[in-house]
Amino acid sequence: MNPITTRLAGVTHGDAQANIKKYGGPGIGGYDLVREPDNPHDSNAIRVAYLGEIFMGYVPAPLAATLAPLMDQGREFIAEFIRINRAPGQETVGMTVRIEEIKPQ
Repeated sequence: MNPITTRLAGVTHGDAQANIKKYGGPGIGGYDLVREPDNPHDSNAIRVAYLGEIFMGYVPAPLAATLAPLMDQGREFIAEFIRINRAPGQETVGMTVRIEEIKPQ
């Protein structure tokens, strides 16, 4: 699968805002993609997390619908930092990542 660049969804939930401001940067390394099949809002949900635990946001639903079945089959993906998204004069931030398969098939 070719790398996909996307903005994270759900960046205003939980601690995502503080976490993006603290752990969103070019020198941080990759972010884990963690399946949440029991998520009550979307059974295809994929959480993006720093060190597997620190919530950064979610893979947008249309993309998660494609990636979730692949992850459920054992394929592994990682998200790499691209940029912080912030509108001028706004405190709310988002994050753009590039999602790549770790061991392409």
